[in-house]
Amino acid sequence: MDAGFIDLDILLTRIRQPQSKIYFLDAVKAYKAGALRASLTSAWVALVYDLIAKYRELSALGDAAAAAFLHDWDAATAADDVRKLLQLEATILDDATTNTQAVNRIAHKHLERLREDRHLCAHPAFSAEAELFEPSPELVRLHLVNAVDLVLSQEPLQGKAIFDLFDVDVLSTGFPTAHVRILDYVEQRYLARVRAHNIRNFGMVLGKSLLKGVPPQWEPQHRKIVSSLVAVRERAAPTWPDISLAIIGLINNLEPEHRPRAIAFIGAFPDFWPLLQEPTRTALQETVDHTDPATLAEYRLLAGVSLPQFREPLLHVIAGLDRDHLGNAIAAQPLRDLWPRAVEEFQDSGSFRGSEANFRDLIAPFAGRLGSQQLDELLAAVIENGQNWDAADTPGSLLGLLRNAIPADRPTHDARNRFYDHLRRMGRLDKYADVIATLQADGWTPPPQQDEHA
Repeated sequence: MDAGFIDLDILLTRIRQPQSKIYFLDAVKAYKAGALRASLTSAWVALVYDLIAKYRELSALGDAAAAAFLHDWDAATAADDVRKLLQLEATILDDATTNTQAVNRIAHKHLERLREDRHLCAHPAFSAEAELFEPSPELVRLHLVNAVDLVLSQEPLQGKAIFDLFDVDVLSTGFPTAHVRILDYVEQRYLARVRAHNIRNFGMVLGKSLLKGVPPQWEPQHRKIVSSLVAVRERAAPTWPDISLAIIGLINNLEPEHRPRAIAFIGAFPDFWPLLQEPTRTALQETVDHTDPATLAEYRLLAGVSLPQFREPLLHVIAGLDRDHLGNAIAAQPLRDLWPRAVEEFQDSGSFRGSEANFRDLIAPFAGRLGSQQLDELLAAVIENGQNWDAADTPGSLLGLLRNAIPADRPTHDARNRFYDHLRRMGRLDKYADVIATLQADGWTPPPQQDEHA
């Protein structure tokens, strides 16, 4: 912005903090009155106050570096320790650039010049010719514009603190689990108030976690990490090209033991496939083609089934999984392509206890992920095997699954009718009373009993 032409009164309207605006108004008044040294001194005061106010906002968001600086500042204020306050004031620009990253390095250079010129104005400093420092109107105006443009008009943006905050947050029970909610949550909590270069670094850290399993504590949060990286791609789009280049380089140089992770990553982000080097694509395809279902250990590799190049061989792997491997694969990630095997295994349960274990291990992990067709298949699997419909835990397990289904994904009325008719014939309506009530919640009514002699 051209400091020579901007209206200083308009500049005032861009300041976020009301108290900062009051302090900066003193600088504008002094400038208009020709008191240029006083103007620079007031501008510096407004700047320091505004940074402290930003630190308080960042501290409330969990920024440890901001909290540490404020602790020292507030302690010195309470103790009336002027020497300590002057020391903190002298270093606040460096702290804001290096620790909290509330100020970027280019802005630091401009603002450091303001601090130096303010120092000359506020103290009786003389040159060798014994002339009092007298800033020019143009210099003062430039400093006023820079103070507003670079700090006073800006939102308090998080810097390196994003990584520490996310590390704790993603492991907590308060972090959302539904994909759409994660997108909104990550955007609002992390992307909206973080500097662009930190968002790029954040995206690269997420990508590295998916591809290399670091940090290890994020491993059980695989789905959350994938959704968080999708949030970066969709909600911070300007940073995505740089992130993509870094991730492509990482995949192209990935160690062989991490190739199953790369296959899962490509399954979640298929746009990366054509961007990889040809030898990398060859290595990943060969890894998929030679996966043995009997020795499969890295189950997340199955997520690559969504990519056309991987689909046929991975469907073959899924078809060859035994019951234990199937349960492990579903526990790792309940993919839709695992559902046919899961419901088939459940339908063929050979005992009451086996049925309950199959529901727990193979069916329940799909809660909230099943559409109408899959729920129709589940109701059919229940009634087609007495070991299922008469198992003690089946009504409660089925009830929990149905309650997790959104209205649009409820079973079809035909499937409900068949389910109800079977229970009525077997005399089990009382046992499934809560399930029937849940199925009626969207307006379905049980079919009337047909007269067998009609």
